[in-house]
Amino acid sequence: MSDILLSKLDDLKKNGELNAKDAKREDNLHRFFMYPGMMVPKTQTLIVDAITNYTPQNPWVLDPFMGAGTSLLSCMEYGYNVFGQDINPFAVLLTKAKTVTYDIDLLSKSFVFIKEIIQSDKAQTIDIDFNGIDKWFNKKIQIDLSKIRRAILHVAFSEIRCFFWVVFSEVIRTSSNDRTSTFKLHQRSVENIEERNIDVINNFFELCERSLLDFKVFKKKLQSRGLIFNNKYAKEIVTVWGNSQKEIETDHKFDLLVSSPPYGDNHTTITYGQHSYLELQWIPKEDLAQNIDFDFLRTTQEIDSQSLGGRVNSKYIQEIFELSIERIPTLKKFFCKIPKEEYNKYYKTIAFINDFECCLDNIVKVMNNDAFYVWTIGNRRVAQREIPNDRILVDLMKKHGVNLYYTAERTILNKKQPRKNNFSKTMDKEKVLIFHNNK
Repeated sequence: MSDILLSKLDDLKKNGELNAKDAKREDNLHRFFMYPGMMVPKTQTLIVDAITNYTPQNPWVLDPFMGAGTSLLSCMEYGYNVFGQDINPFAVLLTKAKTVTYDIDLLSKSFVFIKEIIQSDKAQTIDIDFNGIDKWFNKKIQIDLSKIRRAILHVAFSEIRCFFWVVFSEVIRTSSNDRTSTFKLHQRSVENIEERNIDVINNFFELCERSLLDFKVFKKKLQSRGLIFNNKYAKEIVTVWGNSQKEIETDHKFDLLVSSPPYGDNHTTITYGQHSYLELQWIPKEDLAQNIDFDFLRTTQEIDSQSLGGRVNSKYIQEIFELSIERIPTLKKFFCKIPKEEYNKYYKTIAFINDFECCLDNIVKVMNNDAFYVWTIGNRRVAQREIPNDRILVDLMKKHGVNLYYTAERTILNKKQPRKNNFSKTMDKEKVLIFHNNK
């Protein structure tokens, strides 16, 4: 196994295929909703393709930070049973919608039904109210969004509603007064807001039509591989809300992990929850996961504060700082080069690493003895210094007796993420680290 698989991976690296220069936005439903930090479908598919011959029959794959579900869809192409969880309720909704192999005729009829309701709706009422709604949406847009929301609520089947909630969310994202150049909520200038001319209803119709086509294409891809039975995906699909720091919400054992942990604290990277805040205001909680154990709409930063690296206070940092440094050789080497008076600049980074280590403890428990782990991770710069996330991950995996099998670097060309922010210069490369648990 080793020589053949290594040769396959070497070919991908040498030919630069992992850069996915020819990737298309419509591949594997990638453009359904522009979720931040999405992995590139083609990159994940190439890796999964190389590994698949070395996983057992009827394998299960895990993504404990599933986000937009890119890794799960790539694995569905190869007939995996897929399980994903995420702490962001919107990520769960999005991935659920993307992994349902819809009856395309029923979906199309539902669209016609919704369209007729919207076009006949003459009401000028606004169905949603939350703190700051007038800041983020003008009145005309609020009225039109309410019409779409009312129409979706008329759809009887929750899975079908799920599809339309995501399309609706993309319209919310693009029609709000939030600047889309960053994932944090920042209002556009008054001049920019006034000069915008947005046709919310027509945008929704166009996105529905485009998404229907993309879903049809993806389903045909699965059909061509014999993976559709009785109009459904032939294997199991499980997507749940879950906090991976507490547990992986399943009794399954996994043969493969394909995932990308958030690259360090959300203060300097991507605020996934804040990016989802406006969309979640408009979606009924009944159509979201039911086991969420915190008020995710209490503030714009609530989801991120519950996520990796989200908890930072002096007492907490004092408790974990020295222990983390002593436990992780790469981290110790990193801090040996930094003056102690600058340690505070990296408190959130330490918090992230500690939280990720808690997740990893839970992840390893549900992996089979001969499992592969495929991590995509980047080395972000904080306070002008590069955080060696890749080598830290190797240290953490080694603690669990799981060794690095292969590493490749790819240039980030299409991944949806900020190029810069107020706190750090972000990266233009990331590593794909493959580990093999050969206990």
